[in-house]
Amino acid sequence: MRTLLRPILIVTVTALVVPMVAFATPPTTEAISFDETSVYATGADENPCSFELTYRNEGTYLVTTHLDSSGVAVRQFARGIEFLETYSANGKAISSRTPASVHFDAATNTLVGTGNQRHFIVPGVGIVYAQAGRFVIDLATGDVSSAGLDAPQSEDFCAALAP
Repeated sequence: MRTLLRPILIVTVTALVVPMVAFATPPTTEAISFDETSVYATGADENPCSFELTYRNEGTYLVTTHLDSSGVAVRQFARGIEFLETYSANGKAISSRTPASVHFDAATNTLVGTGNQRHFIVPGVGIVYAQAGRFVIDLATGDVSSAGLDAPQSEDFCAALAP
């Protein structure tokens, strides 16, 4: 779940920096490109494997911002388009398209994500890592709650990338 939270938080903060106007305007939509690569050492929380993992998350968020009559952002909706998550190690890689969408509510200071967040499938094995459903992040406390499919990275996930 942590790998999903970071890009969502970055996009939300970036989108909130949109210049505000003194009068109500129609919602605005902007495209925010995202391309981040992280290397997870053996033993790191994000790495269940006995070898180093490289994680790349790339794609574009379409962020729609709704303003109140004072020009203050009251709500945002972000959806990923052509988003690709890839884990690689030992010359091997597995990938998943990630079409999840996220709603930011300024009144409650929460992010609510819904949809298929990731589905890593290995031929002949099946799903080795997947998350889908609904998650809520309280931005004031960092608390996360979720409901739905949660198939964590497992031995099969690591076997797919093992030497």
